[in-house]
Amino acid sequence: MLRIATSLIYQQSSKAINDRQVALAKVQQQLATGNRILDHADDPVGSARLLGLNEELGRYNQYQRNIDLASGRLNVEDSTLGDAGDLLQQARELTLQANNDTLNTEDRGFIAMEIRQLHSQMLNLANTRDGDGEYLFAGFKSHTQPFDASGNYQGDQGQRSIQAGSYLDVPVGDSGQKVFETDPSDPTKGVFATLDTLADELESPSANFHNVMADTLTRLDQHFDNLNAVRTEVGARLKALDDQQNTNSDFVVHLRETISDVGDLDYPEAATRLSYATFVLQAAQQSFVSIQKLSLFNYMG
Repeated sequence: MLRIATSLIYQQSSKAINDRQVALAKVQQQLATGNRILDHADDPVGSARLLGLNEELGRYNQYQRNIDLASGRLNVEDSTLGDAGDLLQQARELTLQANNDTLNTEDRGFIAMEIRQLHSQMLNLANTRDGDGEYLFAGFKSHTQPFDASGNYQGDQGQRSIQAGSYLDVPVGDSGQKVFETDPSDPTKGVFATLDTLADELESPSANFHNVMADTLTRLDQHFDNLNAVRTEVGARLKALDDQQNTNSDFVVHLRETISDVGDLDYPEAATRLSYATFVLQAAQQSFVSIQKLSLFNYMG
């Protein structure tokens, strides 16, 4: 019986030391990581709440990344639309110049060359790519060049959107039909057709030359107004993204503060526990050493 009792005391002492070592190691790990909750068992309720909060933080971080990408794409579109509007203004000025009876066929031929050049520049703008190499004005067919060399549309009318917040989806593009064809159902009334018709008329004037020039001016104004309308929409989207980004940023700060309140370590309290755990472990070790010196252990076999 004595041998059994002594062996039990030895085992209990060993277990006590091991438990104290585990407790000390846990406090040290908490201090090293700054986290109060190291596993679910430490605080099941707090652990579950932290999981939900971190998932929400991940969603809002993704919203912010979406906004950055969308803003970049929309800024490229806004700049492109501005450049396209400048080209239309140039075409309008050249049309007014060409509609002067003092010009001869050769003079109008030179203006026609400039119009052809504007057509080429407009085509380049219509086939602009974003920072990821995708076409801005191709709709959902973002890897397909939207306009061919003649100005025929090859994209679709899809409009891509991104999620900028829990309840906000923002379009990040416009189809080439919407932007460059005043009447999507009739490509002959599009920007490229207008410029082609203008250049053809200047190269080979018809009997209705002045009427064609007047009609061209009307169409150029319609194209310009259409571009400005789309550009206004783009500006509104950029404003919405900017506002949402600020809202998201404020909520992310709130989330981080809540995560900190739930999961961060109270360093002064942990330092006190570290001191206590060290003291208790040392006491257990000293007690174990004393037990080992008892003569009864000499008879354990």
